[in-house]
Amino acid sequence: MTPQRVAGFPFTFACRRSGNCCAIPGGFVRVTADEAQSIAAHLGLEPAVFARRYLRPDGERLVDGLGSRCVFLRDGAEAGCSIYPVRPAKCRTWPFWPEVLADPALRRLVERTCPGIEPLAQD
Repeated sequence: MTPQRVAGFPFTFACRRSGNCCAIPGGFVRVTADEAQSIAAHLGLEPAVFARRYLRPDGERLVDGLGSRCVFLRDGAEAGCSIYPVRPAKCRTWPFWPEVLADPALRRLVERTCPGIEPLAQD
């Protein structure tokens, strides 16, 4: 896989399927109504059933799975997302989030946690 690069970010990223991004303590995944509907359809669930089972009461965030991990993280030799084709935008844009640039502590955590991140050479 060719590493991704996004202007302004001091690293490249090539997913190594560790699943670590889906298990960062304190994290949560916001979903839009359209994303929730797509995930429900992907799972073969009615939207109301999906909402009761997989959304927090606010209707905007996924519930936590085992150990505060993403409820859709699948274990194995290579961790995987069980809803990968319809994963929320927050997941599709990992680790290129504005808050990673804005918060030095979060950036250090992300860089330490994700084996697919490679710092850019400093000139």
